[in-house]
Amino acid sequence: MNIVIPDNQNPPVIRYLDNTTDLIPVADLIESCFSDHMDSDGYEYLNHIRKAARDTRFLRWIPGSKEMVSYPLHGFVCVEDNKVVGNLTLIPILVRDHWRYLIVNVAVHPDYRRHGIGHQLTQKGLQHIREHGASSAWLQVRNDNPVAIDLYKSLGFQERAIRTTWMTNNTQPHPGVIADLTITPRKDQEWAVHQAWLRNDYPPEVSWHLPISFNKFKPTILNKVEYFFSDIAPKHWTCHYQGKPIGFVTWDSTHNSADMLWLAVDPQYSDLAVDGLLAFMRREVPSFRTLTINFASKTGDEAFIENGFVRQNSLIWMEVAFQASPIPIAMRLFDRLVTL
Repeated sequence: MNIVIPDNQNPPVIRYLDNTTDLIPVADLIESCFSDHMDSDGYEYLNHIRKAARDTRFLRWIPGSKEMVSYPLHGFVCVEDNKVVGNLTLIPILVRDHWRYLIVNVAVHPDYRRHGIGHQLTQKGLQHIREHGASSAWLQVRNDNPVAIDLYKSLGFQERAIRTTWMTNNTQPHPGVIADLTITPRKDQEWAVHQAWLRNDYPPEVSWHLPISFNKFKPTILNKVEYFFSDIAPKHWTCHYQGKPIGFVTWDSTHNSADMLWLAVDPQYSDLAVDGLLAFMRREVPSFRTLTINFASKTGDEAFIENGFVRQNSLIWMEVAFQASPIPIAMRLFDRLVTL
C-alpha cells in the first residue's frame, strides 16, 4: 500500500527517528493518540522520553548504542511539512539466544489517518527487522481496534495470545471468605507445582516481554538472602481446596504507582482459584496500594469484577516469524562494545 497524498500537500517522508530532534515531537504524538487509554505509568514513560531529549550527555551517547537499549528511541517517523505525523518504535529483545523485535507506539496523527501511513511505517519496520537477522517481530493491538488488526494481518502477523490487564479501582471491596478454601504462605516444596502453573498461565509467547523474571519466585538461598535485605520482596500464597493446592498468587510490590499480582492456577479449578486468591489479596493488601495484573483473557473475568478490579485493556499479541540470522545482530552488539 502506498501513501495517498492529500491535495495541495508535500509528499510525506518516512525516515529513521532522529534522537536529536524527534523525541519531543514523538512524545507529543504518542500522547495525542493514546491519552484516552494511558495510565500514570504511561505518562511517566513520556516524561522520561522528554527528559532524555533535554539531556545533552544522553544525546551524545545514544548514537553509539546500536539499538541495544530498552529505551524506545529507535524506529521510524513519518514527516510532512517538517511535522512528525507518524511514529513506529522498535525494541530488540534477546530471548533464549534469539533476537526478537517488539514493535510499539505505532501512532498516526488523527488528521493524517486513512492515508496508508501506518501500513507503510509497519512495512518499513518489518524490513528493518528482517535485515537485522531477528527471529520474529511482535506487537500488541487492542482487541477493539479491528482496523489495526486487519492491517497487521495483511502484513503477515498471526495471533498468538490474548491478555487482559486489570487494575483495582479506588474502592475497597469486602469480599467474603469462600467456603472450603484455605490460603496460606507458599511452602518451599510447592515451588515445582507453582512453576508448572506459571508456565501454563504465562507461556513463552507472552512471558518474554513481561517486567518480571519468574526465577525470582524460586525459593533459593540466594533469593532469600536478597529479599531479606529488600523492602519490596515478593510474597507468595497458596490456595487449597479440599486439602490440595489449586492456585498461587504473588504480590510483587514496587516503587511505582501500582503493585503487580501474578496468578498461577490449576486449569481444572481456574475460576474458583482466581476468585479465592483475588478476594484474599483485596483483604491482604492495604487499600491505598493499586494492584494490577496481566492474565489470560476471559479467564475468571467475573471474579476480577466482583473483587473490585477494572479492565484496562485486552491486547492481542501478534507475531511474524522470520528465518533468523544471528550474525547481523551479533556484529551490532560487538560494534556497541567497541564504541563503549
